[in-house]
Amino acid sequence: MNVDKRNNNLGINEFQIPVPWGHIAVKAWGDNKNPHVLLFHGIADNAGSFDNLIPYLSASFYYICVDLPGHGFSSPFPPHLPIHSTDFLIVFKLVVDYFEKQKYTIIGHSYGGQIGLLFARVYPQHVEKFISLDGLVLFAIEAKESMKILKSRLEKHEEIVAAKPETYTYEEALNLISKNRFHGEVLTREACEPLLKRCLHLQDNGRYIITTDQRIKSYINPLHDMRYRIETLKYDPIKCPTLMIYTKLNDRPRKKYHKLLEKLHANKNITVQYIDGDHDIHNKKPTAVAPYINKFLLIQKSKV
Repeated sequence: MNVDKRNNNLGINEFQIPVPWGHIAVKAWGDNKNPHVLLFHGIADNAGSFDNLIPYLSASFYYICVDLPGHGFSSPFPPHLPIHSTDFLIVFKLVVDYFEKQKYTIIGHSYGGQIGLLFARVYPQHVEKFISLDGLVLFAIEAKESMKILKSRLEKHEEIVAAKPETYTYEEALNLISKNRFHGEVLTREACEPLLKRCLHLQDNGRYIITTDQRIKSYINPLHDMRYRIETLKYDPIKCPTLMIYTKLNDRPRKKYHKLLEKLHANKNITVQYIDGDHDIHNKKPTAVAPYINKFLLIQKSKV
């Protein structure tokens, strides 16, 4: 599928949503009178990860790209404590409440998709549709490994809190962001630069620090194993029309979680689409993803 870039003239508005620990930064595209679509990025990315995608999407929606806490221009979570995945449910809810709409479409990439899927199950009254871009569920932690993993995350957290931020030239930072990706994948310069605009801070010596909260490297998932994850899908399935887009080159997580995904995909509300490309395809080659998103956004609910 090919599409033409037709929305280069979408208006862009940057603003902040006040939250108890500071603010959530937002980059919004389009007319706020249109139906609202909330977009949430993956770990260590920011709202810039959607810069290359949004111009290919339908102009019939208002796209609200959120910097999660400690990412982009958003305030970090309160200091010293570890970050738990469920902390982000509070962020999603604060964003939803701020705009005062009855329902939203949510698009999440990777970790943003994992949290988005959980949010849609916890707060189904707020989610009209859900789109996951190469995101699964919050990864399961088997009982025999749970204490080992928890200890390692807490120790990593202590190291991060004690460390001083490193400085980089622009090219060094670009190279780091480009290569520090999921399973060794590499971002193009065109995909990196929108991210760098929101996570670099120039120092007096002409070098940069990366402002992304490094605690995200030691985030803690709920200590639930695969059996528990599958069981919860039976009692609290996702209720809204859902599109799960998976990239063919990133199949390792799907192989590991195939039993869970079988249960998830059995849900009649879920449509699954596989596309050529790797984990960051929405940023690196948005024309490969946009047609599927547009079709799903524009289809009437009664037809899903």
